[in-house]
Amino acid sequence: MKRLLVLVLLILCIIAPLTAALHISVPVDHRVYQVLANAELRGLIERQVAVRPYSADRILKLISQIESQQEKLARFEKEDIAQLKQELLLSYGKEPSSFDDVFSTGFFRTYDEEKDMGASMGARFTTLQTGSLSLRQYDSRNSATAFLRGDLGQNISYNMDFGLTVDKLNSNVFLPTEFTIPGEGFYNQLLQGGSQLRDIPGDAFYTGLTINPELSASFFDGSVQLRWGTVKRDWGPGLNNIMLSGSARTFDGIDIQIDFAPWLHYAVVNGSLAKFSLNTLDGEDFFSDDYQRDKPYYRFDNNYSGHRVEVDFTKNFTFGIYEAMVWQKRFELSYINPLTVYMFQQNNQGDIDDMIAGIDFTYQLNKTKFYGSMGMTEMNVIGNPITMLKAARNMFAFQAGFVTPLPVGTFSTLTVQWTYLAPFFYAHYPILEHTGRLEKPVAPDPFTETETSIENTYRLDGTDLYKNYRVDKYGNILWDWKLDISGETSWVMDKGRTKIEERDGSLYFYETAAETAYVNKGENLGYPLDPNSQELLVQVDLGLPKGWTAQVQAKYQARSGQYGYTVEQFMDYGDHRNYDPKEFWNNTFKHTFSLLLKGTKKLANMPIELIGSYRFTAVKERDIIGAKFDGRNDGYGLWQDPVYDHIVQVGAKIFL
Repeated sequence: MKRLLVLVLLILCIIAPLTAALHISVPVDHRVYQVLANAELRGLIERQVAVRPYSADRILKLISQIESQQEKLARFEKEDIAQLKQELLLSYGKEPSSFDDVFSTGFFRTYDEEKDMGASMGARFTTLQTGSLSLRQYDSRNSATAFLRGDLGQNISYNMDFGLTVDKLNSNVFLPTEFTIPGEGFYNQLLQGGSQLRDIPGDAFYTGLTINPELSASFFDGSVQLRWGTVKRDWGPGLNNIMLSGSARTFDGIDIQIDFAPWLHYAVVNGSLAKFSLNTLDGEDFFSDDYQRDKPYYRFDNNYSGHRVEVDFTKNFTFGIYEAMVWQKRFELSYINPLTVYMFQQNNQGDIDDMIAGIDFTYQLNKTKFYGSMGMTEMNVIGNPITMLKAARNMFAFQAGFVTPLPVGTFSTLTVQWTYLAPFFYAHYPILEHTGRLEKPVAPDPFTETETSIENTYRLDGTDLYKNYRVDKYGNILWDWKLDISGETSWVMDKGRTKIEERDGSLYFYETAAETAYVNKGENLGYPLDPNSQELLVQVDLGLPKGWTAQVQAKYQARSGQYGYTVEQFMDYGDHRNYDPKEFWNNTFKHTFSLLLKGTKKLANMPIELIGSYRFTAVKERDIIGAKFDGRNDGYGLWQDPVYDHIVQVGAKIFL
């Protein structure tokens, strides 16, 4: 990583200035991307690469290209595009402002034409309140963010972004696949001795931090773009994607995007993944490290490498191929080489890292774009297509859909999309290390115990094995778990994170030293679904006059519990031949339907956006009985009555 950083800095210093514009990125959730998608379908702009975010310079050029075709725009679209351009120039341009403008724009900006350097200082405020009318629970998110951004000459732009959040987090008022944590690292209560948030739903307001720095550069009229920053990324043709999803948590990375030719595009990112310190989410162990309990034996200590090639074979057909890797932090040049093939390097490294690879395509017919994507983490059985799809060790993901412009409102679109994630997709087995040995006691010794190299204590008393046997300050005897070791010689505990073997009169302990599942800060990097799930999504995005937008979204999600239905579950490769063929619909245990109605309003001549939404949800599920670490189970309980909920959300963004 350090060598790559040095290379990037050398390029920034050596290449002569060729362009002049602001090069930092526009967030992937900005409405301008919907406008560009509509314009692309209508032929107002050329086809765009499916690697977002785009730089402000690139987006402003595309907006100007749309604006120049007045004869193809409806009256309200002309007003919409003019307002959008004004907003982007205000936020990302170079025009100086005065302190008198601070309360109307949210920032103060200066620019020195002679030195070609500028800076903007300002702040943003957001509040978002979400409540369940049925559960009588709510989630509250509030933040204040200060920023400093501007230009260093004609090629380089920077953004220093630091935020403070005051949140009361409650996952019960969101769809499980849409709940995300806005803070970085951890939450605590500053006024109560730094008491840390341990569980979600939280019982009070906690304070967290957000940090999103970015250093960006553009060369050769935008054909080469470099970015070193912590930003949301959305790579692929769909609405959220298999490789990198716009809903995923940010990570600090170095991006390189190159247009080798008008028909050949390449993008690569190398970054450092992080963790979020939390004990439980909805009563289940949170899939991340705990900053207090796990130090200094962090399991989630990973880097991320990904690259993507897009080829425009014809005017209407684009083909993409991609690879991505989650790998343990170590001195490793194989994955940070931007021109390597990860699959080969992973095999050379001993198959200890988590790799996904895939292909996708887009084909435009008239004004409708059809797209499809396939991802793969492992393929073991090759032959009949049906057999390949049903084989448990063939771990695929599929996505297909279309998007088309709607002749209503301004730059409106309809998207229909289906997504399927196979069992164990995004998962990876933990890396176990031999951490200790315990000799079985010889009579008349009552018990014996040992401490492993990662500070877990195991006590054997007769045939009962205790993990972390202890006495609290009140004299109560506690332990993490107790295991009867009679009758067997091998045991798997802690959801597969601890393995115990008996041989030669001793117990040998193997404990997890590293996790390389496809997660960052405890959340999925890819499409926001659990493995062994399907989703059908229909979404209408409407632009309306006078700063209004609206969204109507319907989702149906189904989860199957045959095996591998959470990202922390992993296949037992030593027993892979005994997994039954996949039978998705015969093993469903949860069905979720949701209908979302959402509206936003930008106030005229004021940097304020108001947000409101209503969601109806219906959930029907049944319990899974006797699930093992890989999700294989003993059966299912009875289907429960459907649970209905009505969720209301209101909020505001000030000084965008």
